[in-house]
Amino acid sequence: MPSKPALDFQRPEPESILEAEAILHTLTAVLRQNSPPTEPQRLQVRSSDSPPAGSGALPNLEAKYRTLVEQIPAVVFMIYLDRGISEAYVSPQIEALLGFTQQEWLEDPVRWYERIHPGDRARWNVEAAELFLSGEPLRSVYRVIARDGRVVWFHCEANMVRRDDGQPWFIHGVSFDVTELKQTEQALKEERNFASAILDTVAALIVVLDPQGRIVRLNRACQRITSYSVEDVKGRYIWELFTVTEELERFKASFEQLSKVRPAFQCQSACTGKDGTRRLFAWSNTVLLDAEGNVEHIIATGIDITESKRLEQALLESSARA
Repeated sequence: MPSKPALDFQRPEPESILEAEAILHTLTAVLRQNSPPTEPQRLQVRSSDSPPAGSGALPNLEAKYRTLVEQIPAVVFMIYLDRGISEAYVSPQIEALLGFTQQEWLEDPVRWYERIHPGDRARWNVEAAELFLSGEPLRSVYRVIARDGRVVWFHCEANMVRRDDGQPWFIHGVSFDVTELKQTEQALKEERNFASAILDTVAALIVVLDPQGRIVRLNRACQRITSYSVEDVKGRYIWELFTVTEELERFKASFEQLSKVRPAFQCQSACTGKDGTRRLFAWSNTVLLDAEGNVEHIIATGIDITESKRLEQALLESSARA
């Protein structure tokens, strides 16, 4: 009986997504040619891997391997590159995560590819082709569509194992379900976007500072009134930019008090913009604390009261002349 052909790995590295797809389809065709879909076999080990007969001391390597991988909260898989798909392996966690039994998952050599989310498939094509062709480890995060339509995020790490003569032998990998982590990341992103939208739509000036008084962010109103962009001021101390000389020491003392005692307080101060224009602002300052109770950020909210103060002064002068 002729031996099964090994996969040909002497192909050039993919230069496009279409070429990567062609490579994967070629590999799939070889797998199908090597072995028709059958019930997946158990992992096989050499008889020399088993302990001496009658010793009863340790289970053989297959039993130890299966016991280990079936307790890991992840999907472990193995694909031989010189054999048929009947000798591939996927751990039983695949059913709990994606709704397919081990047999269903393995009986179709392209099921894994077909279940990849369309938005991640092009990237996965290239990454998987590079693994097959170059043997470089694959580390990727991508989405898979479960049987019931759920989207499951996987962090996958796979390596090519070679024989002693350097020829590709099998792909061994593990995929962790990181759906909850990705959902948390998305929630935080949406929360940040919501906060950003609020910051950028209010008319008041908002300056976000670190505990040392360095500027982290300005909202749009602050950028418009002071003519400073975020790039102009990020990382610089607020009193270097916005505080007039005669108020510098008072401003720094107030900031130090805020950082240590952490009360919210209000004050008025004259500030200069990038173009040298001097304006008067009423500030409300407060602190944000981290989980340990330390100051994480200082939020300064300012309202431009230059015109109102000018009118107030004009009224006072008018009254004095009357």
